[in-house]
Amino acid sequence: MGLLILAERIEAPADAVWRYVGWHGVAELDQYSGGLFRRIEFHGDEPSVGIVKIIHPIEGLPIHERMDAFDAGTRTYRYSLLDVGSLPVTDYRGLVKVTPAGPDACHLKIECQFTAVGVTEEAWSDTWFAMERGLLAEIRARVEKAPA
Repeated sequence: MGLLILAERIEAPADAVWRYVGWHGVAELDQYSGGLFRRIEFHGDEPSVGIVKIIHPIEGLPIHERMDAFDAGTRTYRYSLLDVGSLPVTDYRGLVKVTPAGPDACHLKIECQFTAVGVTEEAWSDTWFAMERGLLAEIRARVEKAPA
């Protein structure tokens, strides 16, 4: 089973970043509303264990994510893929965590455990990091202040 971790500092308050990486917040991002994905369906209004979201990529089959753990206080959630759609992985589990780094910065950690299917772990790693770095770039563009 492979493990991928992307952790970076963002020059913005933790709550500002959590707004976009929290369970429902991703729907506000361009890559989830016409960039990489056509749309997201949420089955439930409040983040809670067992809630499901269905992500419809531009190409390929829908991806079904289920929240496995949620802690708003620590800005953390864990999820698993119930249906991987067209992704070349199985046994996929993810983690998203935003940790304050003082009042005006934070660390964003995104993690996935997976088993690659029909591709090498390296090939999936390249795809995953490209998607997640795109997510980070979009979040930074929305929350980081331009230098004075």
